[in-house]
This record gives sequence, C-alpha cells and structure tokens, in this order.
Amino acid sequence: MQQFTDKLILFSCAIIFFGGSFSSFAQTRAELDSLRSEASTITYNNPELAIEKGLSLYKLAKKDPSTQIGALIIVANGYAVLKNHDKVLEYAFQADSIAKNSKIYTDRIRVLGFIGGEYQRLNLSSKALNYLDQAYEISVSHPLPDSLKFLQGNILFVKGLIQKDNLGCEYALQYFKQAEEVFKNNISSNAINASVAIASNKIGDCNFEMKDYKKAKENYEEAIVYAKKINATKNIAYSELGLANILSTEGKNGEAIQILERAIRSIENVNDIGINSEIYKSLSENYAAIGNAENANKYTSLYLAEQDKLLSEEKKSLNKVVNDLSSENVKKRERQKDKYNYLFLFFGIVLLLVILIVVKKIIAKRRKIFLHKEELKKSSKNKK
Repeated sequence: MQQFTDKLILFSCAIIFFGGSFSSFAQTRAELDSLRSEASTITYNNPELAIEKGLSLYKLAKKDPSTQIGALIIVANGYAVLKNHDKVLEYAFQADSIAKNSKIYTDRIRVLGFIGGEYQRLNLSSKALNYLDQAYEISVSHPLPDSLKFLQGNILFVKGLIQKDNLGCEYALQYFKQAEEVFKNNISSNAINASVAIASNKIGDCNFEMKDYKKAKENYEEAIVYAKKINATKNIAYSELGLANILSTEGKNGEAIQILERAIRSIENVNDIGINSEIYKSLSENYAAIGNAENANKYTSLYLAEQDKLLSEEKKSLNKVVNDLSSENVKKRERQKDKYNYLFLFFGIVLLLVILIVVKKIIAKRRKIFLHKEELKKSSKNKK
C-alpha cells in the first residue's frame, strides 16, 4: 500500500511538472505566434516598428529555428519597404544560413523565394531566377503543406515581375493571375491579404498599361478590399494611385488630385521612397494639366528629391552586390587555385613514389645481376 501511495505521489508530481512545463511552452508558443502575426501585419504600414518587433521575436525564439527565420524575413521585408537593400540582403542571408542548417524545407523555400525577389528589385534577373529555381526545385522534391501553399504564389509573383521587366505585361500577366489565385486559395494568415492586394495591384498595372482601363479599375478596387482587411495603408495608397492614373487618362484631373492628396497624407509616416515618388510625379502632372504651376513645381521638386534618395540607395546596394560578387569570384578563383595546387602536389607525390619504385627495382635488378656475375666468377674459378 505504501508503494502504491509513493507511486501515486510521484505520478501526481510528474503530471504537475510536465503539465506546468507544457502550459509554459504553450503560453510561450502563443506569445511568439502573436508577435509574429502582429509584426507581419504592420510591415507595410509601419516598417520601422515591424523591424523592431521582428528583432525582438528573433531574440525570444532562441531554440526555434523556424520562428527565427520568420522573424529575420519580417526584418528583411521591413527594410525592403524602406528601400534599404543592404540590410535586406544581410538579414535574408542570415535567415538562409539558419534554414540550411535546420533543413526545414518550407523555410528554405520561403527564404530562397524572398532573396530571389530582392535580386529582382535590384534588376538582377539572372541572380533572381537562380534563387527562384532553387526554391521551385525544393518545393517539387518536398511538396508544401496546404498551410504553406502561398509560398508558390510568392515564386509565381516574382517570376511575373521578371517577365514584366524582360518581356512586358503580355507575358507577365498570367504569372500575376496565377499568384493571386494561389494567395486567395491559401489565406492562412492575415498577412496573405497583403499579398493578394499586391498581386491585384500588379494585375491592375498591366491592364492599365494594355489600356484595358475597366479591368484595371476592378483590379485596384479589389486590391483595396483586401488591403483594408489588415489596414495596409501603403497598398491602399498604391491602389489609389492606380485609380487616379485612370481618372487622368479620362481628363478628370481634379478628381485624380483629390485621390492622390488623400493617398499621400495616408502614408506620410510610412517613409516609402518608391510610392512617395510615384504619387508626387502623378500630382505634378495633374496640377500641370489644370494649369496650377505653383503646385506642379512643388510636387516636381518633391518627386526629384525622392528620386535622388531612391537612386542613392539603389546605387549603394548595387555597389555592395557587385563587390560581393567580385569577392565571391575571387574566392572561387582562390579555391580553384588551391584545387590545382593540391592536384599538382598529389600528382607530384605519386610521380615521386613511382620514380622511387622504379629506382628501387633498377637497383634490385642490378644487384641481382651483380650477384649473378659473382656466382659465375666463383664457379669458373672452382672449375680451374
């Protein structure tokens, strides 16, 4: 009876201990997931805060490689919104090094797809395709679970951007539409609403470029619906820019200005050089169209200032990428040189061993001949 009581006490203690540990783990997991979701959702509205929360998430998730990778991608994405491409690549490659070691294929696909997207933003299509193809190959050999199918949408979307740059909207449109469909069918988190909005906006841009203004308007309005679900003000402002451009083509410059002024006010705290630049340019053109030279000049100056910032950031990032590529090529040449040195050393040692063996055989053979001659001499003396 005493033994039974002791076992019961031990069992009860075990339940309390492991139950408490599980409860603590579950609470920590919930906190990490909440922080990750919050940081992802605010990336486009407040990239600086998203970066801050992403770094906090990274520190908290010390023993969780997958969460750390997600945190680093959030940080990199925040810097992408801010057009700080140096930092984007720094954190993306840090995430990739963790993904390689952890061997969690879904994380590797996510990171490779993100890096491909960043190289596309820098107009380095061949580098972008290299990473996207790697991501695609892994997704084929290790199929994605339903909750992560949206990653295929990311790959399709970036390929669409590359096609648009290289061949135009006629070739890109199918990729954007496929990406949008994947996103819509796999909204596993609030952040995917932003992906739908971005894809819809790009489809709208292509339809606008192809002068199908009716469809373009539908695309921009649909993008606003999805962006509003997560209060993605940057995405909404981009859609409003598209709608304003349609109004401009119809000669409704006053209406276009109203939308643009509202859009620029909504993102005054976002600090996105790209979208600011485009809205300033459109405002300048619309004010010029109605003969308001003062405001036209004002927004032209603001547009040029933003362009200078944009070019400066991209030039700095491209220089870093070029330097990295040069450094990579130097390392490759050094590795190749070392490889040849090792080969020469190996073959040198082999050749030396062959020579030693041959010399040894020659010496042995000569010794044998010498001994044979000595035996013949002794034999001839004995006969005498």
